Amino acid sequence: MEDEPMLKIRSRTDCPCGTKEIYHDCCRPYHIGKAQPATAEELMRARYSAFFFRLVDYLVSSTHPESRTPELRTELDEIVHEMMWRSLHIVSKSKGTKEDKKGKVEFMAQYHHDGEFIEVEERSRFKKYKGQWKYLDDRG
Repeated sequence: MEDEPMLKIRSRTDCPCGTKEIYHDCCRPYHIGKAQPATAEELMRARYSAFFFRLVDYLVSSTHPESRTPELRTELDEIVHEMMWRSLHIVSKSKGTKEDKKGKVEFMAQYHHDGEFIEVEERSRFKKYKGQWKYLDDRG
């Protein structure tokens, strides 16, 4: 995946995913294809940061093929530009370690849309595909 200019600019700032690490050492390696998340939580955080930076390619590629609809890219292209993400808080996680094949991550995220502050809570399911963690759905 090509390193986008915004990612280079932000590479020395705090990662939006909330780990308190700098972006260069946290989610950026996943976004540019230099590394793969080792846990479901790492993928959850990387996907949040991808929403923050509007990285549709990463969001599509990190979605499990069982959930990757033909319309996914178009839908994501439309929604990522409508939201200004503000924060992510991991509430709980179940399985999703390096050794697991499935996992769940419950999170709360905050964003602004059309001047309105919105808080969303989701229980995401993750499943490995060819040895890599992928987002399955929000039915956890």
